Amino acid sequence: MDIDEHAVDLVARTGAGPPRPAVSGVAAAPDPAARDPVRDVRAAVEAALPLLRDRAPAAGGGRRLSEEVVRVLRRTGLYRLLLPTALGGAQAPVVAVMDVLERIATVDGSTAWCAMIGAGSNAFAGYLPESGARRVFADLDQGSATMLAPVGRLVGGGGRLRLSGRWPFASNCLHSAWIGLGALSEQPDPAPRIVFVDMRSVTVEDTWDAVGLRATGSHHVSVTDLPVSDDEHCSTGDRPWPDGPLWRLPLHTVLVPLLASVPLGIARGALDHVADGGSAGSTGLRGRLVDDAVAMSDFAVADTRLRAARAALREAVTEAHDRAERHEAIDRHLRARIFLAGLHASDVGVEAASVAHRLTGAAAADAGHPVLRSLNDVQAARQHLLLAHRHRAELGRAVAGDPVRYPPFLP
Repeated sequence: MDIDEHAVDLVARTGAGPPRPAVSGVAAAPDPAARDPVRDVRAAVEAALPLLRDRAPAAGGGRRLSEEVVRVLRRTGLYRLLLPTALGGAQAPVVAVMDVLERIATVDGSTAWCAMIGAGSNAFAGYLPESGARRVFADLDQGSATMLAPVGRLVGGGGRLRLSGRWPFASNCLHSAWIGLGALSEQPDPAPRIVFVDMRSVTVEDTWDAVGLRATGSHHVSVTDLPVSDDEHCSTGDRPWPDGPLWRLPLHTVLVPLLASVPLGIARGALDHVADGGSAGSTGLRGRLVDDAVAMSDFAVADTRLRAARAALREAVTEAHDRAERHEAIDRHLRARIFLAGLHASDVGVEAASVAHRLTGAAAADAGHPVLRSLNDVQAARQHLLLAHRHRAELGRAVAGDPVRYPPFLP
């Protein structure tokens, strides 16, 4: 498929989108001051979807996104969405970013996962000291990477901090300029730190050879005795320096919904694939899928459960955004609801993709079939630590009103 990737750039940079209403029969001139960056990104992503769908099979074979896909993602402007406006970003509502990631996930899970990691990691620009943020996030269209598990060590020596460690599952590291790495510090503050490191100083080990999310390049990375500037590390509990609703949200109420949006989108793409072919003519011995009452009942349940899970997550995230706009606290009850809704969305995404795979029949046994890729991708996504079932009990206690502490999610 020959797709002009520059069309994506045109949509993103000119704000091409739904036409503005005409006045007295004359088309209204574009008003630069009225441009909506979220609308522009959505339009650019829609323009990019055919290319992303077309390139997905080859990306799995190469175990990384192609440079063409990486360029197109940059041109959509999506990596600006969670950057502070003070740096030129959009600091968009979390739900708006979820929408964009879901759309990408309908055509390819690996591309959406890298986009999610790239955009979500950029939210740390609000937590790093401003001087460091302006250096690390100088390129507004550059996605980043983070591996938050504090498996590194940040030690003092010679008047400067130094970082050493080895981190697994560093998704999007192949397409990032900087990576945030979790570490424990010898400093008086015992909270784990996130240290941002120039990827040119990082060793990437070729360890990611997975069935699902195959093209995310989620390799192990390591550094040894690397000097760290004072303004290149932060904690998830640090007070953000920018202003706005996004920076009044606890960081995990931003990151978990972004993670969950990918399995939601993957499953939606799988069910849409079934729906697109469901009324087709004879499919051999199976006949038409729409004439199979059991198949249609299973499809209806899967579709409804997926929509309900999506709605529950969006409701909780929107409530948090509305509270943040009013400068109200995001209490433990709402934090736990958001987290549990993300876990539920992930589980339902796996169930829905499994139903789509079963209804597709023997065709989905082929290694290159998009529904099989969706099933593998959504199962791999659910294995992320933040989506693990082990969180449920403590979060459930919080929703039930128990004053449980479950750091870092419920400090």
